[in-house]
Amino acid sequence: MSLTSVRALTLFPVALLLQPAFGQQSGAPPQPAPVAQQASPPPAATPAPAPAATTPSPAWAPEPPATDREEVQGPVYVSGRVMSDDGQSFTDRVAIESVCDGITRTEGYADKKGDFGVRVGDRNSGIIQDASVSTTDEYFSAPILPAPGDTTTAVRRYMRANCEIRAKLAGYRSDTLNVSNRGKLDSPYVGTLVLHKVGPMDGSVISVTSLAAPKNARGAFEKGQKELKNNKPDEARKDFENAAQLDPGYAAAWFELGRLAANRGDLDDGLRLYQKAIQSDPKYVGPYLSVAAIEVVKKQFPQLLETTGELIRLDPYDYPQAYYMNALAYWDLVDDDAAEKSARQAEKLDTQGQFPRIRRLLATILAGRKAFPEAAAELRLYLKLAPQAPDLGAARAELARLETLSATAAKAP
Repeated sequence: MSLTSVRALTLFPVALLLQPAFGQQSGAPPQPAPVAQQASPPPAATPAPAPAATTPSPAWAPEPPATDREEVQGPVYVSGRVMSDDGQSFTDRVAIESVCDGITRTEGYADKKGDFGVRVGDRNSGIIQDASVSTTDEYFSAPILPAPGDTTTAVRRYMRANCEIRAKLAGYRSDTLNVSNRGKLDSPYVGTLVLHKVGPMDGSVISVTSLAAPKNARGAFEKGQKELKNNKPDEARKDFENAAQLDPGYAAAWFELGRLAANRGDLDDGLRLYQKAIQSDPKYVGPYLSVAAIEVVKKQFPQLLETTGELIRLDPYDYPQAYYMNALAYWDLVDDDAAEKSARQAEKLDTQGQFPRIRRLLATILAGRKAFPEAAAELRLYLKLAPQAPDLGAARAELARLETLSATAAKAP
């Protein structure tokens, strides 16, 4: 397989990976249908006895689901506190995230004192997911489908299997608290999440200019947030537009308008509105991530290099996907040294394995350097982290090729 064809292979799923942040666009690869929209399968006939397997299953084969597995347990309420290890108070809003079976979601926010109470796993909470969550690989939330020939019921991994919560604030690293398998009679209080300062940065997850908005503009913005929580995007859009008219420098209002435009599939308008948010507050990091994601979908790699470079300068600690997209831009522009450097930094920051495609890209870069054993190791990790990846067949075939090349190189003098 040529390097050009491998580049095309890796590029194709990227739009699919990033699209959940923006909605379906014309001409883009179709997204997998959500489970809730799929028709129930007809009862399966009893299969004929299958012949005994003569070879062991390959190491990358996905684990088949358990028969009659019951995991739909619903949301669970937990409470606790957030504090910094140096005792400093927080000027920005601290988000509370859950990480359950590789799926990251923003569940709520701590108050000014650091206290929080959230319903983990409540998909109807009305909390708007930011771009760092929205760009999580879609296949992590896919159902666990039966293996070919298996008559067991497909099960969706909902909540509380390998589930933790953590705090999120730019410039800090959070401890985690395990909330797996909590019962209804358990105390909701789970303890304290400690944030550890990792270094200085220029960017902020909260727009400073938005905090200075006049009262009537803030009132319109808050009304729009309530409309979003009530699943009324059209009414919310009018409120955000009103806020932006009352205060043209209201970066958060432009950002929300951009997200609404992108979510209805209008990426051009979304890009325009995100850029207005950046113009209003150049240190507000949220719009940069959304702009970068649209530039990936549009394959605007020179612009992507500039956008991700600025985002990394503003916040070099909290967004592994920024380094991934930066690596993708360098790689498309045929600067493999810079691409590898950014991909390795992305891998270093992605401690939860939230973005498996980092390993896919790094494997491709290493294969181009003829570092076949290391490339194969990265690809094995990709398959482990993404057992239902949309390019599963191609990744398996590539792994087999890399293993053959590794074995041949090992035998050479």
